[in-house]
Amino acid sequence: MWSKFSNTQKVIIIGIVVLLIVVLILRINVARLRGPYCQFEDAMNAGDIKKAVESYGKMTGSNSRTDRFNAEKIGIKYARIELNDYLSGNLTYERVSDELYSLQDTVLKSDKQIGGYVEKMEYWHTAEENYRLGNEAKEAGLYEEAIAYYEQVPEDYTYYKESQVAIEESKELIEARAKKVLEEAANTIDINEDLHTYLDAIKILDDYIVQHPDDNFIPAKREQFMDEYYNIQLKNIKILIEKEEDAMALKIARELKDLNPKRKEASEYIEQLKK
Repeated sequence: MWSKFSNTQKVIIIGIVVLLIVVLILRINVARLRGPYCQFEDAMNAGDIKKAVESYGKMTGSNSRTDRFNAEKIGIKYARIELNDYLSGNLTYERVSDELYSLQDTVLKSDKQIGGYVEKMEYWHTAEENYRLGNEAKEAGLYEEAIAYYEQVPEDYTYYKESQVAIEESKELIEARAKKVLEEAANTIDINEDLHTYLDAIKILDDYIVQHPDDNFIPAKREQFMDEYYNIQLKNIKILIEKEEDAMALKIARELKDLNPKRKEASEYIEQLKK
């Protein structure tokens, strides 16, 4: 049958067949260009993760297996680049975390590598947050809180050494702050004018302890002031008893008992004076 055609006709027929094959190939490629894989690729190149995830979701069926595989490779590469940019300080945690979590839940759902990227991102973000919060607390004068944050900064974090320096600085500031309050309290005491200035000093220290309960510099000094006042008043009770001014002695003894229930001398005087 083929021999019935002239050479010219044969050339025309062959040309038509070739043309049809070319058209078919072009249609397949055009269809693919308009398909979800290329939409995914374009979206990833543009950094439009939302659109990329939507396009990936459209890659269904056995014919899309290769596309999904290639898409996941693109996703892994993108995740690695984004994480490195975050660690370099070029991208924010908010952006990178949103993107990686979106990819983890969809494009890279079955890939364990992305889980490692996410863990590393969270690890560094926690270190970054502790360092930042430590700085904010230190600047606000919350030195104990600042130390607690700085102590959580890991050794492999960029600003670990700075955190250690900040811890020592915060401790020095705590001590300086406490010494200032102690000086104020000590200057308040003037037993020549009024023995009860001891109580004023103790009140200053009590107010400080309420504001800074973790400060270890103040309580010991408070106990010292308390004991000094207590001992002086015990001597006064003894003098009042000798003068037979029992009512005043009893009043002071009760005051001491309320002031420091741990010590027993005042209670003993109360029992003695009640008889």
